[in-house]
Amino acid sequence: MSSSKTEITVRYNETDQMGIVHHSNYINYFEVARCDFIHLIGQTYKNLEAMGFMLPVLHVDCHYRSPAKYDDQVIIETKIKEYNGVRMTFEYVAYRKEDETVLVHGSTSHCWTDKNLKPIALKKSSPELHEQLLQMMKD
Repeated sequence: MSSSKTEITVRYNETDQMGIVHHSNYINYFEVARCDFIHLIGQTYKNLEAMGFMLPVLHVDCHYRSPAKYDDQVIIETKIKEYNGVRMTFEYVAYRKEDETVLVHGSTSHCWTDKNLKPIALKKSSPELHEQLLQMMKD
């Protein structure tokens, strides 16, 4: 299964009074990592939206294991966990680059829609993109 790895340096403004990354920032990290993953199939969110496809978030799940701190190098590994042609779920594992300690793991669920947010089947709307996503799950 193909995956992408996104490196993020924790910025000071992402930390809380305890000096650790505020929990809400991991959702932003997931989004950055998801955009990087989309690049693996030769696309960007901007291109997908120009083609008339949207990928709204339906659900977010995040499990916190260990804190990241200011200036830590964090790697977010992203892969497709599930895809049925309409809905898809990305899976994320974030770990500290220095010692590979797992910080969080989670997932986001999405639905392919048109610009009016009406669900669409990619197999019919974009067979090439559909096949690329299926291939990403196999590799």
